[in-house]
Amino acid sequence: MGCCMSGEANAAESDIPPPQWGVPLKVTLKSKSFFSADYNVNVGDGEQEKTWMLLDAVGGMFDAGYTYYLKHRAPGQVDAEGKPASTTLGAVNIKGEWDAFSFQIAGADRDISLRPFMDIWDKDIDFGITKDRTLWAVWTYSKRAILFADHEQTKQIGWLDVTGSGTWYEHEEQVTVYDTDQNGNRTARQETRRTVNCKTNGFRYKFNVFNCPMQITYRKEGRGFFKSSKLHFTAANAFDPNTPLFNVESDGGSNCTITSYPNSDPISTILAAYAISCKLDPDEFNSGAKSQCERHMSLGMHPGFSNFIGMDERSFEQKFSYPAPPPPVFAQQVAAFVMPQSNLIPFAQSPMAVQPGMGMGMGMMQPGMVQPGMMQQGMMQPGMMQPGMMQQGMMQPGMMQPGMMQPGMMQPGMMQPGMMQPGMMQPGMMQPGMMHPGMMQPQQGMMMQPQPGMMMQPQGMMMQPVMAQPM
Repeated sequence: MGCCMSGEANAAESDIPPPQWGVPLKVTLKSKSFFSADYNVNVGDGEQEKTWMLLDAVGGMFDAGYTYYLKHRAPGQVDAEGKPASTTLGAVNIKGEWDAFSFQIAGADRDISLRPFMDIWDKDIDFGITKDRTLWAVWTYSKRAILFADHEQTKQIGWLDVTGSGTWYEHEEQVTVYDTDQNGNRTARQETRRTVNCKTNGFRYKFNVFNCPMQITYRKEGRGFFKSSKLHFTAANAFDPNTPLFNVESDGGSNCTITSYPNSDPISTILAAYAISCKLDPDEFNSGAKSQCERHMSLGMHPGFSNFIGMDERSFEQKFSYPAPPPPVFAQQVAAFVMPQSNLIPFAQSPMAVQPGMGMGMGMMQPGMVQPGMMQQGMMQPGMMQPGMMQQGMMQPGMMQPGMMQPGMMQPGMMQPGMMQPGMMQPGMMQPGMMHPGMMQPQQGMMMQPQPGMMMQPQGMMMQPVMAQPM
């Protein structure tokens, strides 16, 4: 009911009966007030708009999120004691108990310098010490929600997983300026400036309701400089992606309009649509990712350091598998549908690391994740290279694929038989018959002949940092 601590509330009386399965509807979710986490579910437009149901937020002061109950109250409805009562139609738990976050430090830097500072009060030049520290990292963040059909949260009907990846930048400048006052006393003052930037690069949505895998697409529509953008979400069965079951249009703030179509469940539709468009929309998601970065990363961490916090994807889907049967209208299609094989998300990986086989498709790559259908051909993000994806002539430091070198090109530390031109000689290698008269041949055992397919690497080659693994 409130922002910091919310208890149970009753829905307003409505003469409109509760929604029925398979019957299309169009509702608007509106926040009750700035200081309330509850939402009214309204029907109608303009002067005909009226409140139908309540989305009641319940949670504690120290919870990472709320549980939202969809409630309906018929005219005159009371409990056994004669007090006003509502019927709970369903619930969605977004408390954050099953979320996951991982990161890897991609780079760090520090610098100390002595430089002059202009003192505008004394109108003289003071000297001071500047200490700079900088950190770059990549991260992967998963927000999860569980859908239930009852108030006690014992009858699960679905789950939702919204996973995004992005980058984190942190810079701190600490300045110590030394000055001499008018009495000749030496003083020092300190100033600290801190800059952070958390950027989400892409999303992936996974939604399962009544054991039907769903496909969610997202589109952003700009509305000009002085107006917020509209966010459009569409959900369809994975076995029939061209037939939408519901659409959501959000104002990018606290309100959204939900339209459901035949053969959809209106209860789970309202709960999932609210979670996607209002609580897990891009701005809210990025804000949560920033909080995770602030909590788990700090200046001074070394490049290559990684960590994983929370429940990994496989464990989450295994824990929240549920026995709810699919709707009869979809039972035959669900039974015949074979879910495409998809790789689990490899969690945050530094751009310096290259893990063969972890690239998940052509096009733009997000750190540690791939977003189906949202990538354009030919775009690629540094740090995620898949064998066979490099163009002819491109070489990646520390990785060599046989057959990828151009004629006449040689990589330091790597020898291929037959690659030297006549008259050319490589330091450290002697071939029989190549010596001039008067030259002494080293004893056998001192000379190493390269074998076909053999790679010789120089000392000091950069090693791959370890990828974050679930703890």
